Amino acid sequence: MKSQADSLNNKRIELKIVSIIGKGVWGYLKNIPQLRKQIMAFNPDIIHSHYFFCGIIAALASRKIPIVVSLMGSDTHQSKIMKLIIKLFSDYKWTKTLVKSEDMKIRLGLINAVVLSNGVDLNLFHPLDKKECRQKLGWDLDNKYVLFASNPDRKEKNFGLAQATIDKIKINFVELKIIYNIDHSQMPVYLNAADVLLLTSKWEGSPNIVKEAMSCNLPVVATKVGDIEYLFGNTEGYYYTDPDPDKLAEKINYVLNNDIKPNGRQRIIDLKLDSESIADKLIQLYQEVIQS
Repeated sequence: MKSQADSLNNKRIELKIVSIIGKGVWGYLKNIPQLRKQIMAFNPDIIHSHYFFCGIIAALASRKIPIVVSLMGSDTHQSKIMKLIIKLFSDYKWTKTLVKSEDMKIRLGLINAVVLSNGVDLNLFHPLDKKECRQKLGWDLDNKYVLFASNPDRKEKNFGLAQATIDKIKINFVELKIIYNIDHSQMPVYLNAADVLLLTSKWEGSPNIVKEAMSCNLPVVATKVGDIEYLFGNTEGYYYTDPDPDKLAEKINYVLNNDIKPNGRQRIIDLKLDSESIADKLIQLYQEVIQS
């Protein structure tokens, strides 16, 4: 969300970021009075909320200002009751609903939702010298490194599948590197030091880490979740398959054993998934909402 805010700021869109903090329904509802005060003080043209519960709170805090809500991949795995509430608010309370992929749109039954994923800062995420990056991190120059870029305790990231996949790799000196809570500005170093990114998630919307890896021309092997199929297309070095350790290991073995020439960065540019292009699309959507 911060990178999206930065790209909008660069387009001279005045923003005020408000955090909704709480546990459970009551914890979120307690934010309404304070949010209402901030809305009155700032007097925005649009309220843009991220995650469905924040969208609900925004709708309850302000009845006159147009509300745009960005739903996330995790929102597709709510209970049936919550999904019904999301649909009702999308149909009757929110001015515009954004989802990260066509898959999300179908799963949530939101036929009028707009597919708009987060963009990538191509000035930050770009190819770097692998040797220099490994030296900065203290990684062995000769080993093969598979990157798992998430907290392994998050069940939806399916770390057990990643471990099982690595156990099937038939190449010596292959190491699974687990990274999370890394300063965003340092992520390009890790992505350029690795040989392949492994994504084993049970679900995603439009995974930012995959788009960032592609922008660095790092090969990716992933389960077929979210918009992965759309992101990869037929681009060399980018492969998806079933959540099966043998199949995932087969793809990783192929990447590590062959002199492939990944060009994920050009794929991101062709799809207009850079942060500047996404900011332009978002501003156009804001203008349409204001004029409607």
